[in-house]
Amino acid sequence: MHVLWTPSWYPTLEFPLNGHFFAEALETLQKHGHEVGVYYLNPKSFWQQGNYYLQFDYNKRVLRQDVRTVPRGILPGDYKLIKRHAIEAAQAYAKRWSKPDIIHAQSVFPGVLTAQVMAEYWNIPFGITEHRGSTLEANEKNPRFRAIKRAVQDADFRLAVSPNFAAELGEKYATEFGVGTLPVPQMFYEYPLHEKVPGKTRFVHISSLDRWKRVEETIVAFKELLNEGYDVSLDIIGGSESRCEQVHAFAQQIGVAGAVNLLGQVSRDELPQMLSTKDVLVLVSSSETAGMVFAEAQALGLPVIASASFGGAHMMQEETGILVPIDDHQALVSAMRDFASGSVIKEPEEVRRVAYERFSGEAYAKLHTSIYQQALSARGEVEA
Repeated sequence: MHVLWTPSWYPTLEFPLNGHFFAEALETLQKHGHEVGVYYLNPKSFWQQGNYYLQFDYNKRVLRQDVRTVPRGILPGDYKLIKRHAIEAAQAYAKRWSKPDIIHAQSVFPGVLTAQVMAEYWNIPFGITEHRGSTLEANEKNPRFRAIKRAVQDADFRLAVSPNFAAELGEKYATEFGVGTLPVPQMFYEYPLHEKVPGKTRFVHISSLDRWKRVEETIVAFKELLNEGYDVSLDIIGGSESRCEQVHAFAQQIGVAGAVNLLGQVSRDELPQMLSTKDVLVLVSSSETAGMVFAEAQALGLPVIASASFGGAHMMQEETGILVPIDDHQALVSAMRDFASGSVIKEPEEVRRVAYERFSGEAYAKLHTSIYQQALSARGEVEA
């Protein structure tokens, strides 16, 4: 099956980790027999410089292009601007690689508008997977939202990355959403299983370090374990250089800098090795639609402590970690203490087994092949 994705963000030379999970998911589909391509339309405000001509990456079958959009979608015009670029891209793509069978948008803006235009041009089905929680806060009176809502309702399939998020999206867009979580690359499952060092517990936090990721709150909870005499450490991965400096200063201020290591950005190739040397992932965001790092840690056999966000509640299972209420300090301390004291033990083999069943490339490809075939069948276009 020939599948074209229209992601709302995607890796670039300047930002190689931006949307890396989309590129990895496409590799998964390709390994399972699909022909895949990408059209990445990158929205820019009118005053921003950009490359508004089509850029071709022939080896990876990726088209890139910037598009000028109306700030915050407060005035009409986005759809017409996107349509002009998307039709140009559709013509160029089909000329080079032929018309796809189906289009899959990743997040609503501009992905689903792009997919809708190209699907209408080619007369093929399209669908959407939503990843961003911010869409739930969109102003429903804005012209941009109204155009997006029409496209979402017209889609042949609609997915969200976690069940509770899907329910909220269903209310927002007045239509039903299923669930489809991104896959974990096979290299995480093939890496040697995590092995704990006796007597010591090595916690790790991985995120962009934005405030809603609750990094400082994690450090405060970690301090209580140090004060209680536990042999623990906390490594923090991710974040900009300036944000890492802020977090380090905070750790110094409360007197735990010696046990908190700020490691900054880590490449995808380095991540499995680095994660495998830790014992427990802690990510207690105030908001999370999925959180692929939960799945990646579990694929390595690491248990997780997650907050009861949309993503945390979905990504963690009883066999793989502990769920705590959002912004509940005592519950977080208790969960971390349970692992540090050994009163809670999650076996690495079982953690990985559960992760593979839920987040493997095989599971992802099976689900999406079925979804694509159903969409094609509904139009009488399924391949013999």
